Amino acid sequence: MNAPIQLRVNTTKLVHSLRWSFTNQETYLGELMQNARRAGASYVAFDYCAETDTVTVTDDGCGIDSIETLLTVAESGWDVETIAKEHAFGVGFLSALFACRHLDLSSKGGRFSADTDHILGFQPVAVSPVTDWNGLTEITLIEIDGKHIDTTLAKLAAGFPIAVHFNGTVLPRPHALDSAGETEFVDSAIGRIRLIDLRDSDRHFNDCLVYLQGLPVYQGPYYRFCGTRYLGNIVHLDSEQFMARLPDRDKLVDETKVIHRVGEAIRTAIECKLETLKAALSADQFLSYYPALRECNLLRLLNDVEVLPTPLVSRIERPPVCDAKLFGDFEETVDQLVTKQAVETGQVQLVTIDDDITTEGVLRYLMAWKNGWLLVNNQFDAGHWVQPYLRHLSQEDVYCEIIDELHRAQFKGIWVWVTAVFCRAYRIRIGADIVEYAAYGAYIGCEQDDVVIIPCHEKWGNVLEQVSRFCENDEYQGACHDDDIEQFGQFVIANTAENPAEALSRLMPDLGAFKGLHGKRFVLDIDHTGQIASLVMAEDEHG
Repeated sequence: MNAPIQLRVNTTKLVHSLRWSFTNQETYLGELMQNARRAGASYVAFDYCAETDTVTVTDDGCGIDSIETLLTVAESGWDVETIAKEHAFGVGFLSALFACRHLDLSSKGGRFSADTDHILGFQPVAVSPVTDWNGLTEITLIEIDGKHIDTTLAKLAAGFPIAVHFNGTVLPRPHALDSAGETEFVDSAIGRIRLIDLRDSDRHFNDCLVYLQGLPVYQGPYYRFCGTRYLGNIVHLDSEQFMARLPDRDKLVDETKVIHRVGEAIRTAIECKLETLKAALSADQFLSYYPALRECNLLRLLNDVEVLPTPLVSRIERPPVCDAKLFGDFEETVDQLVTKQAVETGQVQLVTIDDDITTEGVLRYLMAWKNGWLLVNNQFDAGHWVQPYLRHLSQEDVYCEIIDELHRAQFKGIWVWVTAVFCRAYRIRIGADIVEYAAYGAYIGCEQDDVVIIPCHEKWGNVLEQVSRFCENDEYQGACHDDDIEQFGQFVIANTAENPAEALSRLMPDLGAFKGLHGKRFVLDIDHTGQIASLVMAEDEHG
């Protein structure tokens, strides 16, 4: 039988290979900051000299007792409680050795100066005793890449629990647990959370910047700063529950699961905050938090608030169109709060319309416009007080009666083909409600063979914007839109003039620039298809 074998480690090759496991060249900055914090320091200072590519790191912590332990991979040197609470593994100092060519160190346990290749090659390092220790640990890294040291330290210091200095300047710590922010940090199941201003509609209320042991480990998808201020929730994770991924420790272990838990904790904190605000504020004041209520799926908190949020209530201001982004919004948010009393007493009528205008047409919208009914975007919870008072027009049959039809004509544009019904007026009926229009055209839906009604006093003239979005593969065909609208305007003129001569006169272009035509008379023949059959200049009486 072969002799048994066991796992062995080529320590020299392993340590040299670890150099490539650090994906961030600035990892050593955070590791030296953490060492200072764990040592109980009140500050950690970085002094960088660009001329020599040297950075000196100083802190006033308890000092390094054993240089030998510091230079032992996988031996952290920290007490049992710190190791258990913060998962200190003893590999962080390697990042400092990999970051420079030469390293000088002085602390309570001694001082040394050595090339890092010498140390990483497991060569003996001479350590001199320190008999007059001044209470400062000082580490100098020589020949480093300091290109981004200032911006990296600013990012690392933002949530750090102790002061961080750079070249004599104290760096801001706006996200630290001891910082004075917009709101206080609150305890949660995953750590401590500071919520953003819940009244700001431009915020992403579930977004977050996450710290572990004072260093950033996650930034949300909408991560952005406004000046020096991060527009998002600040989270400091409980280090006993969560771990950062070795060796850089700038990412979380099981990040997806952890961030899901963070999101749940944020929503719980927001709900608690909003419930507190609801109890303390008036109804209209509480409604200023509507954006947060909507995004965090907490609209049920409005169920007994006797005022409706203005973003959900609008009135129709002009003839409807099928795409407000392309052709202009025909709805306008109400400028006064709608109260439960006004709804209950019938002072206002609330309706919902879910019609796709390009399919169902505009008749229900025209009914609401004529009657002054308010449109409600029904995002409310099923238990909201407004639900029994909402009239769902899209669930009711709509009827259209043409009054004194004159004739029908086919319009064939570049993009839109419709049948136009010219009439004196038309009448819309929904249930017991009836309205009549004589001034605005209406598209009655594709189920009615793409018919548009043009009353005799048509004013708006852009009824084709009810029929089509003029889009192909989500691209707006603006030239087709403009051409069809112009052609349809001429089509309406030709079909609504009181006599043929008036129609022709209104359709004629401005001929002011054509001097050769001035004072001339013409004879024009138009065939049964509407095409010019002949056009000759008539002789004058002296001709």
